[in-house]
Amino acid sequence: MEETHIYRLQSKAQIRHSRIILILVVFVLVWLAFHQGLLHAEEASTGHSRSQVDWEGILEGVSKGQDEDLNTHLMLAVSYANLGMIPEATHEIRIIESSGYQEFGKEVIRENSEKVKGSPDDIISLNLLAFAYYAFGEYEESLECFESLMKLDPMNVWIHHYYAYSLAMVDRLDEAIDVLKAALEIDPSNDYTHLLLGLAYREKGWYVLSVLELARARRALSVLRSLAD
Repeated sequence: MEETHIYRLQSKAQIRHSRIILILVVFVLVWLAFHQGLLHAEEASTGHSRSQVDWEGILEGVSKGQDEDLNTHLMLAVSYANLGMIPEATHEIRIIESSGYQEFGKEVIRENSEKVKGSPDDIISLNLLAFAYYAFGEYEESLECFESLMKLDPMNVWIHHYYAYSLAMVDRLDEAIDVLKAALEIDPSNDYTHLLLGLAYREKGWYVLSVLELARARRALSVLRSLAD
């Protein structure tokens, strides 16, 4: 009996010791992630993404135009989105939404669906179609477009993001995580990739990994907070 009692005490002590070690490991990981996030907070996030399309040239050309119609704002929004200029893209989308997006969005889908049927490698038309579906919350349809864009424009990190989000919205979270990991291989310093990956890990219940990724996403979190204000 005494030996059994001693054994139980030793087992409890070992369990407490294991828990203490686990807590210390988690604490150290979080501390390292937090300080690594601080070190990288001032670094740019877009240096490694390369698109097949000259979005900067398109942006410059559209910006110089005289038209201020919804098509112009949509092209600006899509260009900004492909360049990772999230506040600017959001501004253009809000302009479109305030002007009554429903009929315009349906027309964009109709026109660009026809263009993509005739020219499935048309990256610009695919983008317009993908983001129109995305804005309507039709994620299954946007998913098909973003999947095609991933093949046509594989080094574009920002397309990875929208593709991953669309996957998550149709309950394909594991695939979304794989897409985001591929995005990190292209640009390891992209704060938005870390943010999305951190949120995906949290959704899976992988809290330590989530904290590690979110700690690296300080710039993205700051931008999103400013948009919410």
